Amino acid sequence: MKRHTCCFTFVFAFLCLTVIKVSASADPVPYFTYSLDKSSVSAGDFIKVQLIANQTADTAAGFRMAIDYDAAVFSFVRTETSAQIKSGTMYTNSTGNPIRSVYVCNVDHPTAPELSGNILSFVFQVKNNAPAGKANIGAHINDVCNYNAMRLDVSVNQTLTAVVNPPKEEPSDEASLASLQPYQGELIPPFSPDVYKYKLYVDSHVDSIEFSAAARDGGTVRINRKSLYKVGTTTPIIATVTSADKKVKTEYVITVFRGEKPVPVSNEEPDRLESETLPKGKASSQNQKTRKKENSVKTRQTKQAGKYAAAVPAEAGQEDQQAIQAAVQQPSYTNHSDRNIYVIGNQIPTFFIGMLTTVLCLMVGILLTFYLRIAPRK
Repeated sequence: MKRHTCCFTFVFAFLCLTVIKVSASADPVPYFTYSLDKSSVSAGDFIKVQLIANQTADTAAGFRMAIDYDAAVFSFVRTETSAQIKSGTMYTNSTGNPIRSVYVCNVDHPTAPELSGNILSFVFQVKNNAPAGKANIGAHINDVCNYNAMRLDVSVNQTLTAVVNPPKEEPSDEASLASLQPYQGELIPPFSPDVYKYKLYVDSHVDSIEFSAAARDGGTVRINRKSLYKVGTTTPIIATVTSADKKVKTEYVITVFRGEKPVPVSNEEPDRLESETLPKGKASSQNQKTRKKENSVKTRQTKQAGKYAAAVPAEAGQEDQQAIQAAVQQPSYTNHSDRNIYVIGNQIPTFFIGMLTTVLCLMVGILLTFYLRIAPRK
């Protein structure tokens, strides 16, 4: 029984080793493989075709290779070798398509040097006018032999594919505004991309102003300030436009005119009523004060309008003058209603008292005259 068990074990082990050996020989480790360092490229990019060597029992001592490529997409630049490829052992002919290379190891050593990893790269550049889509590079190896000059059963043929992206659009060199709108007031003249100087009038209570602005063709806009100078002065605001390629700049200048504070003026009608109810001397004094106040107001308004007009350039047109008048807003009060005279405290007018006194004096004189005639003389 034990004898049969030992025989069975021996046969089973032999069969396992045979299966493992057959499986290993069915899927041998490849000597060489090719790969691309990137799968997607754009115009002007570099791409490498890399030759990868794998460690095997019988090291390759020599081989031939060929690289064919799409000449409408790629242009050959150079080859790059690792330190394992000694100087003088690799020869490349790049004058045609395909590119051909031959490797023969240094025979001064007793054995061929081991090759592993990325031992050789073919560098290509994508042309500027390369069409978008897929582009192929073919890699081939044959005539592989070992150090004893025995040909190895190795042949590699691979097609590598890279995706070429559409050409990149060049950034624009346009530096101009597409729109410019203040949040308060209106630009003079109305906005146009080709007009670079504007005027803007605001009331005295406006101490800052903002703009809605947009640039053309991907450019950027920067406005230098928001705050305004004191009332009655002008503030230059500059909108700087930079092109998308950062090479061109354009400035738009908005001169903001900030109005003077309005002068408060009281209604003159109560002054008239008060002057008419006062005695003559007081009324005259009050009228003089009123006239002085009116003259002072007119003088201040005239100075204000003159100062505001002086801030406007000489070439200002009718629209500017209208804007100045609207900003100054000179108040005007007129009242052409009939006058009313009021008697305060039921007082009798002076001329009526004089008439009564005169009549009374006349009557007393008449009575005295008659009395003196009638009285007897002694």
